[in-house]
Amino acid sequence: MSEETTTPTVTERIAAEPPPHRLERLRAWMQEQDLDAFVAAGPDEVNYVAGYWRYYGGPGAVVVGRELDRTLVVMRDEVQVAERLGAADRVVGYGVRGFGIELNPLPLLADVVASEAALASARRVGIADGLGALRGLLAERLSGELVAGEETLVQFRLRKDEDELARIVHAYELAWLGQRAVAEAAGRGATEIEMFTAAQSAAQVEHGEPIEFLADLLAGGDTAEVCCPIRIAGRRAVAPGEPVIADVVVRADGYWGDTAETHLRGDNPEVEPARETLLEILEQARQELVPGATGAAIFRAMADRIADAFPGGEFPHHGGHALGLTSFEDPHIIPSDETPLESWMVIAVEPGVYFPQRWGARVENVFVVTPEGGIELRDAMGRSRG
Repeated sequence: MSEETTTPTVTERIAAEPPPHRLERLRAWMQEQDLDAFVAAGPDEVNYVAGYWRYYGGPGAVVVGRELDRTLVVMRDEVQVAERLGAADRVVGYGVRGFGIELNPLPLLADVVASEAALASARRVGIADGLGALRGLLAERLSGELVAGEETLVQFRLRKDEDELARIVHAYELAWLGQRAVAEAAGRGATEIEMFTAAQSAAQVEHGEPIEFLADLLAGGDTAEVCCPIRIAGRRAVAPGEPVIADVVVRADGYWGDTAETHLRGDNPEVEPARETLLEILEQARQELVPGATGAAIFRAMADRIADAFPGGEFPHHGGHALGLTSFEDPHIIPSDETPLESWMVIAVEPGVYFPQRWGARVENVFVVTPEGGIELRDAMGRSRG
């Protein structure tokens, strides 16, 4: 009789108890602050609290009551799609049918938000205003005190919930699909902009809807220029033996995935071993992604290893960063970030080396912080790397 095997859960793979769900953390903060309600406004804030995000949508907000009942307020034409995609208990619309008719919709949003029963008689209301102007509009419409909650949500976002990991890994897998498209295009001598476009197309077609897309995509001697602030993808074709650095970043369903890889057209006796060494340095950094470690310490160790391995090479950028609702968020692997890492943080690690006027190389993977060191995100979620 064969023994039954069970698939490890995400919590078992990470080997650390997950933080309380973000809504439970929000409830605890509301109780601590003696709040009657909470308002989150803006695309990232609404996505975080109510699970609703649109590639192209109007300003929205979510009202949270004491019992975590959530009312999502969106433009009138978005109501049906918000009911289907979001996780709110109730969805209401504001404004008129159509778009481009009301050039200043925020007062209309504020009117509907302020009319919600949870706010009408509230003494104290927490607010995270990602729109930048809703706080002032609500102050004119509500009698209760408004309590700033932006920093609270930022702190909550440092550690990810399991449903967030699922969204991040989806975007991450799309980014790796883009990397495969770059490798194929590089092999046939494509231009930088053709490789850039191939990566975007592959990820977007797989997702089946528009994505947000960023990429450093440089070939040959351009790879020594590090990244987009200096050069962007252009008409330069990759020649035989030349490297291609592709840093492909994708946002799907409101969450980001990030990758970097060094591809080659054919063989290169300098770049190939350099890439392998960078992967070894990446592995050493992965082992250091444990609770209590800091980005500053990991950066220093990474920079020292790169300097020792590559005399004459430069490492002029960060060594990594967190990601989630944004593609570049706290904590960071930089000399000044002393934030202690915690389990369930998601960190992209990206060592690189650059030889001025010659070539550069960079690699990047995304990890979940655990007591045993970083677990590659796809492994943490039980996903195949195929």
